[in-house]
Amino acid sequence: MKALVIAAGEGRRFQEKGYKGPKPLYPLLGLSLIERTLLTLREAGIRDIVLVVGYRGEEIRSYLGSGEQLGIKIEYVTNSAWELGNGSSVLAAKEALQEEPSFLLTMADHVSSPEVFKRLLEVRPRGQEVYVGADFKLSSVPDLQEATKIAVTDGKVRAIGKELEEFQAVDCGAFHATPALFEALSQAQAQGKHTLSDGITVLACQGQALVCDIGEAWWIDVDQPEDAEIARKLLLSRLPSPRDGLIARYINRKLSVPLTAFLAGTRITPNQISVCSGFLCLLAALFFAWGHLVWGGLLAQLASVIDGVDGELARLKFLASPFGELLDSVLDRYGDGAILIGMAVAAFDGKTDPLVFAFAALALLGAPMSMLMKEKFRTATGRTYLPEQEGVLVNLLLGNRDGRLFVVMLAGLFQAPFVGLAVLGITPHLLALFRLNMMKKIIKTR
Repeated sequence: MKALVIAAGEGRRFQEKGYKGPKPLYPLLGLSLIERTLLTLREAGIRDIVLVVGYRGEEIRSYLGSGEQLGIKIEYVTNSAWELGNGSSVLAAKEALQEEPSFLLTMADHVSSPEVFKRLLEVRPRGQEVYVGADFKLSSVPDLQEATKIAVTDGKVRAIGKELEEFQAVDCGAFHATPALFEALSQAQAQGKHTLSDGITVLACQGQALVCDIGEAWWIDVDQPEDAEIARKLLLSRLPSPRDGLIARYINRKLSVPLTAFLAGTRITPNQISVCSGFLCLLAALFFAWGHLVWGGLLAQLASVIDGVDGELARLKFLASPFGELLDSVLDRYGDGAILIGMAVAAFDGKTDPLVFAFAALALLGAPMSMLMKEKFRTATGRTYLPEQEGVLVNLLLGNRDGRLFVVMLAGLFQAPFVGLAVLGITPHLLALFRLNMMKKIIKTR
């Protein structure tokens, strides 16, 4: 399937605030607005793009090229009459899409989650139908007054426009359309009306405009620089993973997310961050072995914070890859082992050596169990295991990696490597037993 992306407008409000470039190229956390739209479509499985340009279109063409660097294919259409309205830009793509059974349609300046497009792909317009992506979560719309409202009756668009007084949803700027939209826009244009909403109104009068509820998916129309700041905060707020443990959720993410926001504007890659985190673990191990326990503990906790940045950066800039996930996992395991060995060297005192050896061995055995059990659970069920569902008391065992490295930091700060090893030798196994029982129940009830 193809997607039609409209990137023809002038972006006057951005110019009024001092921005000099084409609006689709406005930077947002390391990517331009249009790159975010195109990569979100790619995330939803759409790689063939018809891109309509108008105002300063050659700059956009030069910036994006063929789309190969983004893993997509771009076919350009120029709308010389872009000033008429976004409906004229959609109509300009008629020749490129008139043979398609259906296609997705969206705007270059709308930032959204891939789930918006995935929901639209789940519905199949028949005949002359067009589905409008509808957001019924009115309380979460940033600027409801400026939004395009939709009056809905029995799943169909009764009326659409910014001035509606009675409405149930707003248009999120994404559609699953058929070529019938081009005919509707031609009819609207013959009456001197040139917006996309005018075309949808024609279809609504024919009973052919339907709504697709986007559910909990999110989006924002970046109409002015203030909206870009809202979009920035929204994107950053979505970075924490549902798989986070207690320490990551309430401590690490408070530090890693701002760091990720800073690094997003650089050329640093998630894999480089993973290597950096692994190197910090090695340094922590060496400092423990050399007797500098405080520095060893602090470096371990810093490695834990940095360990969250690679995944955040990958999600934020669409750089996630199977190899990156593998590299991160391998480096984590080596890092954990090195730190535990360093702590064991620090804990040897000639008196409790057998216990040090025993707890170090137990800690080394337990360290990979959290990750291993979650991965095996995902393989067996196709679902992600969420530590949050275990409850606060179980989370307090600190058996996940973020929790274990937090224990390492405390052991360093309080000059107590033996106590740290004892905790790390026991709690991961208690957590493994609890999870084994819980996972057994979940798998049985599938």
